[in-house]
Amino acid sequence: MQQTMLRLLATFVLGLLATVAQARDAAYAIWDLPIGAHATELPTENFIDYACGTNGGPPSTVLAAWAEYTRCRPEPGGIREVYFRYDDETEFVARAHYDPATQIIDRSTSAHDIPIIVSVLFDGQGFMVGFRVVSDPRVEIAIRELGARLADPLMARYGEEKFACTNLARSDGEIEFQGMFIKRECRASGIAGGLDLVLTNSFLRKRGQTIVDLAGAPTEGQFESTTHFEARLGAPIADAAARLVRLTPAPATERDALIARARNCEGCDLAGADLKRADLTGANLRGANLKGAILHGAILANADLSGADLTGANLNRANLRRAQLTATNLFEAMLYEARLDAANLTGADLAGAYAGRVQLIGANLTDAYLAWADLHTARLNDANFTRANLGAARLNDAQLARSNLAGAVLTSAQMWRAGLVGVDLSQADLRGADLFGANLRDADLTSANLSGARMLGATLSNTKVTGANFSGAQLPAGFVPSP
Repeated sequence: MQQTMLRLLATFVLGLLATVAQARDAAYAIWDLPIGAHATELPTENFIDYACGTNGGPPSTVLAAWAEYTRCRPEPGGIREVYFRYDDETEFVARAHYDPATQIIDRSTSAHDIPIIVSVLFDGQGFMVGFRVVSDPRVEIAIRELGARLADPLMARYGEEKFACTNLARSDGEIEFQGMFIKRECRASGIAGGLDLVLTNSFLRKRGQTIVDLAGAPTEGQFESTTHFEARLGAPIADAAARLVRLTPAPATERDALIARARNCEGCDLAGADLKRADLTGANLRGANLKGAILHGAILANADLSGADLTGANLNRANLRRAQLTATNLFEAMLYEARLDAANLTGADLAGAYAGRVQLIGANLTDAYLAWADLHTARLNDANFTRANLGAARLNDAQLARSNLAGAVLTSAQMWRAGLVGVDLSQADLRGADLFGANLRDADLTSANLSGARMLGATLSNTKVTGANFSGAQLPAGFVPSP
């Protein structure tokens, strides 16, 4: 039976990986943006997180759309840079369903499987005159090491033979990394409709970056492996003035109408509706049918979803702060990295929810049903779980400081390394729960049932255990329950 389940799980994971890869290949990328188009003409559906750019670096001022490019400080020559990311819906579906022990690298914004920072370059009139692609240095060390490899496929895209490359002089103190030293600049002109291309890449150690530290221990991450690529039109936009005159506001779409309807749609049938990243702040969706709806990244702060049916809905990265979700059906919904701070989920059904890294700080989950829910690495501090059912829930590495779980059901729950400092677990049912390495400092376990629980490595300093049942429990070394 166990082998059959493992085979099914492996098949599911492989299928999901294939789906993610196919979706990523089919998605829009920087190459699909039409150079020469105006900011108001660029597509927006597959791009997110606009901000002012920093010469291929991390984002600065947050923007709502391409058209806000004027808020960015111009570079010498008047160019303004707008940072953005590729749509991450598929990436987060994968994250919601994957086992947390599986390493997942965020490659939603990537080229040739190397994470990148991308940005569009606008001239002073708002026309796209180029773009930048830079290997992302914010990733894990092993992935950052691949940054220099991005140069070859970028040059191959335009014809490597068209580039003239020059090895740049070493700066003082620069040395080889892994026996190699790369520091070069490559240029090509008049490519693909008049683009001038500049690529620089490096693979080296800078001054002060060493193999071992002063104590002789190996260092980590002390190297530079980067690729910086820029494509820019070599000539100004033709007939720019005439084109500006012809620009017209984009007409309203069916999606615009759907979002407008959803802002006040009590009892509506919105099953399967695509409301991704819609601004539904304060929306009235009481009793609405939202089964399988796509609400990835949607803004639902202060919205009323009481009694709504969100079975299997995608709420990954959604903002549900202070939302009303009383008696809402969230069975097997995805809530990965969703934010529900101060939300009211009294009596809500979250059985089997995929809620890894969810944030429920100060939320009310009294009498909520969260059996089999995945809440790994969640932030649940100061939440109210009074009488909630978390049987067989996964709470590994979750933080629940000062939360109220009085009378809660946590039978067979996984709570490895959970932060339970100051938590009220009085009269809670923790039979068979796995609390390996959990921190229960200052917690209240009065009259709690921990029979058969695994508590090896747990911290129980200053913990109230009066009347608690530890029969058959695996207790941490040195801990002797009070009689």
